[in-house]
Amino acid sequence: MIVIGLTGSVGMGKTQVSNYFKKMKVDVFDSDYQVKLLYEKKSIIKDIKQYFPTAYSNNTIDKKTLADIVFKEEKKLKLLESLIHESLKKKQQAWIRKKIREKSKLIVFDVPLLYEKDNIKKYDYIVVVSCNKEIQKIRVLKRKDWNIIRLNYTLKKQLDNDIKINMADIIIKTDRGKKYTLSKVLNTIKLLSNSKSRTINKVLSYFPI
Repeated sequence: MIVIGLTGSVGMGKTQVSNYFKKMKVDVFDSDYQVKLLYEKKSIIKDIKQYFPTAYSNNTIDKKTLADIVFKEEKKLKLLESLIHESLKKKQQAWIRKKIREKSKLIVFDVPLLYEKDNIKKYDYIVVVSCNKEIQKIRVLKRKDWNIIRLNYTLKKQLDNDIKINMADIIIKTDRGKKYTLSKVLNTIKLLSNSKSRTINKVLSYFPI
């Protein structure tokens, strides 16, 4: 099994690349989506109600209010991350074992903060998604509830894009048209599918239960 780590700074087009992998029948663990599901989990809702009561209403989490809270206070951001991290890790552990049972040859973990928060040794190859800074800015500022202050704050929390590029095994640009991006994804799948894989035990040593 080949395990790919897919990452990229905010607005770089990682979601687009992730969707292209899915379109090509490559299984993808979407960390952002899994976190979204965790916010609907009773135990997580209970924790957030306890530590972030103003972000709780009608048995649901007000994500905008929660984002505003952790945006202002570093300690509260770390607290939120600690509440989510263990549950997300368990989801990863279960998912990769499922893919092993299914005899998947190539899988992708879509991880926004791979270099910043994760263990890069978990992955055989790391793919970094990138684009020019102006396009990145335009994309992010079109998003709901985003502004230049939030963008700059987020970028400060992320490793500089040039550093990520220098550390990457493969770079996929998303500012040269969809056909170009898709072709790079196809080339990546072809290249890595033919590469030497680690043993299952070695892979699982980085995803212990």
